[in-house]
Amino acid sequence: MEEFEEVRFNRHAVIEFLILEKVPPIEIHRRMQAIFGDQCGDVSTVSLWVRQFKDGELVQAGLSDKTRSGRPVTASGQLHQDRIEELIRGDFAEKQLCSFENN
Repeated sequence: MEEFEEVRFNRHAVIEFLILEKVPPIEIHRRMQAIFGDQCGDVSTVSLWVRQFKDGELVQAGLSDKTRSGRPVTASGQLHQDRIEELIRGDFAEKQLCSFENN
């Protein structure tokens, strides 16, 4: 999750800077693609972000999205990681037991 937040922060910072430089959205996208590659988003997404910055929907001072309700982007965290690891270990142990019983 931290990596996603860092990439999003960096993308927003680049967009904010280039908007102040009066760079058009297509050029912003081209430059961001060179920097972020696949994590850049497509032209329409970058154009949306540019419009949101100009309209004040993205908080320019903090460079982060406004809080909103709804499902989070990801469900990562220590609790989830521990649960996934527990499920994997349990599945592995079950497969070993089945293998042992079949022999």
